[in-house]
Amino acid sequence: MSKVHVADNRLELFTRNKPVHIYVSETENSAVHLAAANLITDISRTCGGKAVLSNEIDECAIIIATLEHSASVPAVLQDKKLSLDQLKNEAGTLRWEAFLQEAVDDVFYIVGTDRRGTIFGIYDLCEAMGVSPWHYWADVPVKTGDSFSVPENFIKVDWPSVQYRGVFLNDEEELNDWARLHTPDGSIGPVAYRHIFELLLRLKANYIWPAMHVNYFNGDQENGALAEQMGIVVGTSHCDMLLRSNQNEWSPWTEGKGYTDAEYDYSIEGRNREILQEYWRESIEQNRNYEVCFTMGMRGIHDSGFHTRVIDADSSMSEADKKEAKVRLLGQVIRDQRQLLIDVLGEEKGKAAMQTFVPYKEVLSLYDQGLDLPDDITLIWANDNFGHMRRYPSAAESSRSGGNGLYFHSSYWAAPGTGMSYLFINSIPLAQTGNELKKSYESGIRKVWVLNVGGLKPVEQDMEYFLRYGWEAGRAGGITQDPSRFTEHWINSNFSGEHGAEAAQLYTAFAQVTNVRKIEHMQPGVFSQTAYGDEAGRRLMILEDLYRRGNAILQKLPQEERAALFQLFLMKIHASYYTNHEFYYADRSVLSYERGNMQAADRYTELSVKMLDNKRRMLHFYDKKMSDGKWEGILTPENFPPPPTALYPVRKPALQITGSALRADLWNGEETMRFSVYGQRQKWIELGNQGAGSIPYTVEVLKGAEWIVLSETEGTLQTEERIQVSVKDPMAYAGERGLIVVRDHRNGSVIHVNVEIELAAVVPENFTGYIEADEYVSMPAAGYHQQGYISAGEAQYGWVKVPGMGRYEGAALMAWHPDGQSLDGALQNNAYVGYDIFVQEGGEYVLEIHRFLTLNSTGRIRFAVVIDDGEPILVESETNDEWKGSWQQSIMDNGEKLLVKLPVPSGAHTLKLYMVDNYVTISKLVLYTGARKDSNLGPAFSTHHQVPLAGYGTESPDVDWNEVERLCSEFYNTREDEVLPPPVLYATREFFEQLFDLIFMKCLSYPQPLLGNKRYDSLWKSTDEKNVVEAFGAGRFAEKEGVVAIEAEYVLENSDNAYLTPAADDHALAWSHLQAETNGRTGFAMHVAEPGMLWEEPGTAPGMHYRISIYTPGVYHVWLLIRHHNGQSDSCYLALDGTARPLSEQFGGGELHTYNTAQAYYWCHISDLELTRREHVLSILARKSQLRVDRIYLSTGDELPPADAQWQDSIRQ
Repeated sequence: MSKVHVADNRLELFTRNKPVHIYVSETENSAVHLAAANLITDISRTCGGKAVLSNEIDECAIIIATLEHSASVPAVLQDKKLSLDQLKNEAGTLRWEAFLQEAVDDVFYIVGTDRRGTIFGIYDLCEAMGVSPWHYWADVPVKTGDSFSVPENFIKVDWPSVQYRGVFLNDEEELNDWARLHTPDGSIGPVAYRHIFELLLRLKANYIWPAMHVNYFNGDQENGALAEQMGIVVGTSHCDMLLRSNQNEWSPWTEGKGYTDAEYDYSIEGRNREILQEYWRESIEQNRNYEVCFTMGMRGIHDSGFHTRVIDADSSMSEADKKEAKVRLLGQVIRDQRQLLIDVLGEEKGKAAMQTFVPYKEVLSLYDQGLDLPDDITLIWANDNFGHMRRYPSAAESSRSGGNGLYFHSSYWAAPGTGMSYLFINSIPLAQTGNELKKSYESGIRKVWVLNVGGLKPVEQDMEYFLRYGWEAGRAGGITQDPSRFTEHWINSNFSGEHGAEAAQLYTAFAQVTNVRKIEHMQPGVFSQTAYGDEAGRRLMILEDLYRRGNAILQKLPQEERAALFQLFLMKIHASYYTNHEFYYADRSVLSYERGNMQAADRYTELSVKMLDNKRRMLHFYDKKMSDGKWEGILTPENFPPPPTALYPVRKPALQITGSALRADLWNGEETMRFSVYGQRQKWIELGNQGAGSIPYTVEVLKGAEWIVLSETEGTLQTEERIQVSVKDPMAYAGERGLIVVRDHRNGSVIHVNVEIELAAVVPENFTGYIEADEYVSMPAAGYHQQGYISAGEAQYGWVKVPGMGRYEGAALMAWHPDGQSLDGALQNNAYVGYDIFVQEGGEYVLEIHRFLTLNSTGRIRFAVVIDDGEPILVESETNDEWKGSWQQSIMDNGEKLLVKLPVPSGAHTLKLYMVDNYVTISKLVLYTGARKDSNLGPAFSTHHQVPLAGYGTESPDVDWNEVERLCSEFYNTREDEVLPPPVLYATREFFEQLFDLIFMKCLSYPQPLLGNKRYDSLWKSTDEKNVVEAFGAGRFAEKEGVVAIEAEYVLENSDNAYLTPAADDHALAWSHLQAETNGRTGFAMHVAEPGMLWEEPGTAPGMHYRISIYTPGVYHVWLLIRHHNGQSDSCYLALDGTARPLSEQFGGGELHTYNTAQAYYWCHISDLELTRREHVLSILARKSQLRVDRIYLSTGDELPPADAQWQDSIRQ
């Protein structure tokens, strides 16, 4: 064998077209042989080298060997001067899954302590050669060259920190849709698993909870055999015991056995319990020869509660007695399961089998009640499904021989009706994930780490970060300790051009800005456009920057790398960009409508729809065209299953435009535009056209106020426009007043805007703190001026900064104690940070603390605040665990706001924040010296170090529509007309009657090639006077051939035949209109906009009433085309001739929400009504607000209501 050296003392391993021999012992494990075969393939891919296996050791340039189970060093490694001792721990035993790569005497050795150690050593070399772990799953091109070399004295030793590191394929319907289209298995089976297992191994992972929604792993015996053959350890989740997948496995198994009366309930003794044991035993037998992990205990089928019918029905027992009985029963379940392992596997192997127990949901309380859990079972602690660990093991739990594990989420199918699912993208910042993992590892959770990755794509970045963190946890030099460093390395490893540093900046900003409200959780009015300026607009300005810079990176890459960058990185930025713009413009249309700026309302409605279309073009590209259609089916976030993303924000186009008028609204809704010496130097006036046509205008500053600077002084107003107002040197002009005059040159009207710069107290020259202005002092929690640590032995504890974890921006501040303790005693003696502040006048003010959501289900969430050296005020959050306090809303908002009143004298002071409970994390503090306005993000940070605030201009998104269209047409390669409208959905009577499975039940779905005519398109686009209501017609709605078809919005005419009635309560709310997807997307629906309203009495509810003429008496099916987004927006009453019908007559029982029907518009067969031959008044009365009603269809026949293209209104008489 010839050895080739390059000039700088490097050993050349592979060269184009040259043979290279690799030695792998024939007795090596099959998993090692498979990895070696992939190495040979990768050598050919990267440099065209011709690698072959050889038994002639002397001619081999690469030698692969495993030390496991060897009484001595294998002969092939003896006398080779290898650094094998580095593979041992301090006790002198071989480390778990460790590998050594070393060049000695012109031979490259890969040595593993066990089969996976060897495999990881092989794939580590493959990645170094230029084959990304994501070569298959994200189409990352192989990096090629003419050769590959290493330093001639090269050595690398590595091993994992966490023993088992893996993923849970959960809510995997999209992955299954992909497998159905692209694998011969027609489901997630051996072909798909082969790719998945290889990906895990290339990422140095070793563990999987396989898919369990769409099939069951045991159902194809090749699955388990393949996992063993490749070296993957298989386990199951918290609800699937002993490698069974109950949701899809229990019923087929019992039916096959003829056990028709069997129940998944261990409280039923005798034959039923024996059947359960048989069920478990057969699973153990099927997997007896594999390296697996057994989940112990018992929960109900598919995440339902622990079924204990016998205990529940025992009337002689108190509730406390029943709970004790359940604890004893669960302990018996575990003892019997452990005996089954011994019976099937034998004494030694059965006792040594890896076993886990997940104290999750109702089982957690049984565990805490004193469950007898053997010490060698691994405890797996779950987060709250949104990236917050709920608790950490106690000292006793940490000392268990079985150790501790964690179950984390980057994707989640939430509880019914909550609207909390997130399955499109994952925007939880890596900084947050890393911090939770760091705390977990430090607390002793080191045995098993499992990440819920949904259907695997598009959470590639999160998955690799999690798995890599598990590999290198606790190591000071690990790149996952700094998420930005990880992202930089990750991008540079997968792509050319060294764009990693910029990509890391983009990712950090994307995650923080997006996760303030996940795109899956977007709702109307989340971000204010009127409080403290336009926080929604400022947020979009950041997304604009990320979108443009990300697209610029894309354009700089070679063509063959672009699809991979899009999959791994850019798609989620695009998804956030489109979704947030869609909701912003929708909110803007509502605001403009309320102000009377009707042309603007139409324009913003149009822009919101356009952003939805852009998002759909992106998804069409991903699904149909990207990588030649390779990923079709794997990302369909608007379709069920799984639960869809947020859809159809409230858009409110104009109904009528008449006359001509000009309106002006000031920044922050002020009557007078006030500037503070230390506050915002840029504010704006928003001009609105309140009529038809356009308005020529001028804006001028009256003489004597030259310190006022305007961005525009004249223009022609069609919709709305913001005029930036700035002031020169506010300190020099403090106390000055000026006047801006806005003139409408169409009708001669004039608007006066008073401007003043407030007098301010003189701030000491050396003051470097935060200065009150615009009635607040706003501070980043990490921007403190003083810090008081407390010593604990050799360590210090106190507040520490966590970069990249602040809510919306910046770092967060976390309380940290090396022993995880809470602090008792006098608060003044605790660690603290201090913020220097200056207030103009003294008073009792509200302090708003933005808390990042850390949890402590067995403890408390406390800290303290005080001004200067006063008595600290203890602040405690009730949100210490999931479903406690304000947890649900805090999840939606990515944090909670706590309020406390503080007496603050005028002048300079120090606001102190004292530590009490460990891990409490703060993002921002705002002291309000005036009325606190309702906003999501709170005001921008105050002037600091007497440096003026950053200017945000007009705080408006600056969309480059040409760039967006170029991206859609060129990169997405997708025209608008290529994207089909969503299918027409029908929830029939049978759907509700058979709704035994709320999670997976599907309603009828039919493709919709085209929408109907754009009935109101000309009115939408008109800039002249218009009246949409006049197009509705007039008269009663006449039944014909057993059909009545009504557009819900016809009630807006408020005639004798269609009219509205407000709620008979203090709110007096009424139904109002919004844009709908019918009439070619120019139509209208109706809703009661105020969220969270419930009318238990139909007589008090807002109503819509329609007078109908029936000529064909009979039973009519009542269909409504409706939309709701959660369980608080899914109900209405029906009334006939003034009498409300009971909810029990509705086929959904008055509750219409299902996962399938959430977010989408769908036809709901809500009830049947018997109508006589005469005139009737049909009424729809609100029960839950925000339910949308688009169309009403009554029929005596069994046909489904027509799709939009076939819709015909009833004749009006």
